[in-house]
Amino acid sequence: MASHPLSEPVDIARTRRAELLAALTALERALAAPAGDPVWTARVQARTDQLANAFDDHVSATEGSDGMYAEILRTAPRLRFGVDRLATEHDDIRVAISALDKLIDDLTETEPDDVGRIRDEGVALLARLVRHRQRGADLVFEAYAQDIGGCD
Repeated sequence: MASHPLSEPVDIARTRRAELLAALTALERALAAPAGDPVWTARVQARTDQLANAFDDHVSATEGSDGMYAEILRTAPRLRFGVDRLATEHDDIRVAISALDKLIDDLTETEPDDVGRIRDEGVALLARLVRHRQRGADLVFEAYAQDIGGCD
């Protein structure tokens, strides 16, 4: 496969990818912190909000007529299934982010069962996002024979 220079939409998506990784890492750290800390809930809420914003930016950079997915389909229309799968995952991930946000909003005290449920949902969300990022990197590699990076 020939290597192509990355287009502007792909380059923008790469930047958003790094921001999304930073938000994932921040939420993981907040979830892993001791829940006995009086600001645990506020930290988890703030990091969930950060993740929601980073994810919205990711979706903006990938979807739409000038986004990365449209660019990939112009370059490699054979990848329609992969693009459609990633776009569908966006909807599912937004639902999961909203569900986590609601769990946090409903938390009145840091009871062990409630904290455990928030952590379980948060970790499941993080795992879903990691898999989504992997599939996105695979799609870009297949389209351009270039690694957009793990951003580490």
